[in-house]
Amino acid sequence: MVYEKFALQLSRFEEDLQKLAKDIASGVIFERLEPNELWKRSEETVTRLMELLESLHEKMLILKPEKAPIIENQYKNMAKALKNFKEILFQKTPEPLANSRLAFEQLRKAVTDGSDLLVLMREIRDEPNPVIDMVMRLKTAAENKGPVLTIETPKELQPIIEKVFKHIEAVRASIISAEKALGEVKLHLRSLQQEFLQTTGKKEAKADVKDEPQKPKNDRQLSLSQFKPEGGA
Repeated sequence: MVYEKFALQLSRFEEDLQKLAKDIASGVIFERLEPNELWKRSEETVTRLMELLESLHEKMLILKPEKAPIIENQYKNMAKALKNFKEILFQKTPEPLANSRLAFEQLRKAVTDGSDLLVLMREIRDEPNPVIDMVMRLKTAAENKGPVLTIETPKELQPIIEKVFKHIEAVRASIISAEKALGEVKLHLRSLQQEFLQTTGKKEAKADVKDEPQKPKNDRQLSLSQFKPEGGA
C-alpha cells in the first residue's frame, strides 16, 4: 500500500514540478510581478508541491532507509526553498518588487532542487529496499487474505515464511479453543454459585425459625398494679 501510494504521489509531484518549470520558462510567472500577483499565479501548484513533498519524504525513508542521509538533505533543500518563497512574498517592505525578485530566485531554486529529488524518488520507486519490499508485500497479502506463495520471495525464505504462518494459525486456533473452554468454566462456576446461594438461603431461613423466642401461653399484657414494691404489706 505504501509503495502504490508512493508511486502515485511521485507521478503527481513530477507533473506539478513540470508545470511550475513551464510557467517560469513561458513567463506566466516572472520576477517583476507584484508579490500578491506572483503568489496568486503560483499558489495552487506550490501548495500542492509542499504537501506532496512532505508525504513523499516519509515514504522514501520507509522504502529506502539506507538512503536516509541523502533523502533528508535533498528534502530539506527543496522544502526550505519553497518555504522561503512564500515567506518572502508575505513580508511587508517598502520595495515589494525587490521581494518578488528574491522570492522568484527561491522558486527557481526549488525547481532545481526538485529535479534532483525527482531522480532520487525514481530510483527508490524502481529499487526499494528488498527486505522492506518483501515485508510490505507480505503485509498486503495478509490483509487481503491472499496466498503467501504468490509473492515473489527468495526460494530459501519461502519455507520459513510458510512455517511462521502455520505457527500463527496454530496459536490463533489455540486461543479460540482456550476462550471456548474458559466460557464453559464460567458457566459451571455460575451454576455452582447459584446452587450455593440457594442452599445457604434455605439454611438461614431454618435457623431463624429455631432461634425465634417462644411466646408465653398467657400473652396478656401485665399491668403496673401487678407489681408490688419491696417491703410492701
